[in-house]
Amino acid sequence: MKPTFIHTLINPPFEDPCLFVRIIREKRALLFDIGNINRLHPKDLQKITDVFVTHTHIDHFIGFDSLLRALLRRKTPLRVYGPDSIIDCIEGKLKGYSWNLVREYPFKIFVFSVKNNKVYESNFFAEDCFKRKDKGDKEFDGILLKEPLFVVRAVELDHQIPCLGFSIEEEYHININKVILKEMSLPVGQWLSELKKMIRENKPDDYEFIVNGKRLSLGELRKLATITKGQKISYITDVSISEENINKIINFVKNSDTLYCEAYFMDKDEKRAIERYHLTSKIAGSIAKEAFVKQLVVMHFSPIYRDKTETPKDEALNVFKNSDSLQL
Repeated sequence: MKPTFIHTLINPPFEDPCLFVRIIREKRALLFDIGNINRLHPKDLQKITDVFVTHTHIDHFIGFDSLLRALLRRKTPLRVYGPDSIIDCIEGKLKGYSWNLVREYPFKIFVFSVKNNKVYESNFFAEDCFKRKDKGDKEFDGILLKEPLFVVRAVELDHQIPCLGFSIEEEYHININKVILKEMSLPVGQWLSELKKMIRENKPDDYEFIVNGKRLSLGELRKLATITKGQKISYITDVSISEENINKIINFVKNSDTLYCEAYFMDKDEKRAIERYHLTSKIAGSIAKEAFVKQLVVMHFSPIYRDKTETPKDEALNVFKNSDSLQL
């Protein structure tokens, strides 16, 4: 099965946590947290349409300026999602610059903040010199972004300040049966992406395609498609050790194909983890195990382990593969 999402951390685990998710065949990408993004190629920056910020500590948010500079002349808007502070923080960053020469630029930023079970929206447009315009609010049902191909969900967590966890998930995955494709004498090509799109959008069976000069209905072509479970990726970082947080996370990331999770301190330094409102590597491994995650990728390590033989990764993966259930 070819995955829909190609995902990778931008930086090594001792540096800023940022997850880059490319959506295959859409020339589009999502970014989870926006710390130092200097390792991204300019072409990759141009693909980013949506940014999901866990919280606005400097190592999770300093890259906003770099992204803004890269996209300033782009016609495609940027959407940014985050906790209750995100709108004020973006407004503050934008106010740090002079914008008298950008009114003819097409760039637009749509910002959404999650607070008290509501999502608040504010807009910042180049044509208005990025002056803030508040657009109201709506009920937050756990979903931040829903499209035919995927859904991005968020969960409200605690890091002494509000902090969000995120997941991106396909409702289902569509595979093309190459044997049937060959039997029908049909070519591989861009039209197959259109076929998948029409299936996801529940178009009627009489919807028509023209392939190699042949007129075919969606009903005739459905036998090419095999429906399987969709891909799920979750991203959790900077979370206080509490029973409420951990229970929320386990339920939220359950059955993820990949969980990206912070492992800032090792278990021997749990007291320090509690003081700094971070998870330990042991707890990260236990969460992944209890949530039936297929793959655990740990990140965001404290620099105190940089020169150590054993790392939070070793401890987390050992717990993930071997331990009993998590006990708080």
